[in-house]
Amino acid sequence: HSWLKNGGSTDFATDPGLFIERERSACGCRRVAMSDQEVRTWKPTPAGDVWCYVGRFLSFWCYPAILPYAFLSYHEVTVENARRFRIYSAGLGLLGSALGHTLVWRRFGRTAPMGIAGLGLAHVAGQSLVAVSWDLCYAYMFGIANQLINILSVNRHENRLNAGRLNGPRVLVVGNGPSACEGEQLGDKIDKFDEVIRFNNFQTKVAGMSAWVGTKTTVHFSDGVLYPTFTEYHVPGATIVLSLFMDRLIMAGSYYILRGGADLQYRLTSRFLMDPDITWIKKENIDRLKKLLGLKGVKHPTSGMLAIDYFVNKPGVELPVCIHGFDFFMGPKIHYFHEHEPLYERINNNIGVNMHSPHLEKIYVEKLIAEGKVKFLKDMPK
Repeated sequence: HSWLKNGGSTDFATDPGLFIERERSACGCRRVAMSDQEVRTWKPTPAGDVWCYVGRFLSFWCYPAILPYAFLSYHEVTVENARRFRIYSAGLGLLGSALGHTLVWRRFGRTAPMGIAGLGLAHVAGQSLVAVSWDLCYAYMFGIANQLINILSVNRHENRLNAGRLNGPRVLVVGNGPSACEGEQLGDKIDKFDEVIRFNNFQTKVAGMSAWVGTKTTVHFSDGVLYPTFTEYHVPGATIVLSLFMDRLIMAGSYYILRGGADLQYRLTSRFLMDPDITWIKKENIDRLKKLLGLKGVKHPTSGMLAIDYFVNKPGVELPVCIHGFDFFMGPKIHYFHEHEPLYERINNNIGVNMHSPHLEKIYVEKLIAEGKVKFLKDMPK
């Protein structure tokens, strides 16, 4: 993959000159005139569908082949790079498939009797392993690259945030740390802000939590799990921002594969990512924040840190931006809704924490507080 070229603008979220207006009838999504009243071409689905578990089992075998790209690939998210990765995935996938299946056949198949029944258990197992660990993996990557070409061509400049249409100047970013449900109940105070930003698998629907964290959500920042596409986390009318989609090409691909491939929600994921009202943080802003935090290698900012930085620098926002429920992973629990999280999400949480540097984010937030740009909600005047 090292021959992929960098280049081209990555500001797909705001520059209308970079887009191709076209209908997307193949995935059931077309460009429509968007207003503040959303027109969705996708519907969220409940978690726990049987096909999700089938997809997660099949995708498990793909991780060894995908992990090198996750740690070594730093190519920018451009249409040109997506096209090149599509060619690369097809070529390497076919070559590796031919080699793998031939080696298995030479080892187990040449002496076996003809016919399926006579193939032998070792031969069938070997061919199946090549199919799920290599063939499926590169089929995923080819399909993802093909989809990214279409996704990056959608005009998103009418997205509410891209167009600068804030609901008002007062902004609150609600974190998922346990402190959000400790101390004074601030739910009513939270709901009075013009913009209330939450992220990932936040919860307000569990009985009693709204008194602490409120119910209002105007912006939903999401990582690659695409929580807004789950019924449990979907908020009708909220503007959706994909936190790290533009970080790297492989990261953009993960936004597709985790829901479209691992959960076998191909059609839903396609329609979601082709929705012109879904947007993302620009590459230059991600890189700037990484530099300010001092992050190296594959480390990247949390969705919460990206949300704070986005609104601190957003024209029309009244400073300080208020924050609530930010604990920087310092306690024994990661989220205030820990007891209500499925095991799969708890595992993801513990893996994800290692991709961040919460102590550096804490230092930077303290700096923003000292500069008067950020303030904890509990410290605001009554």
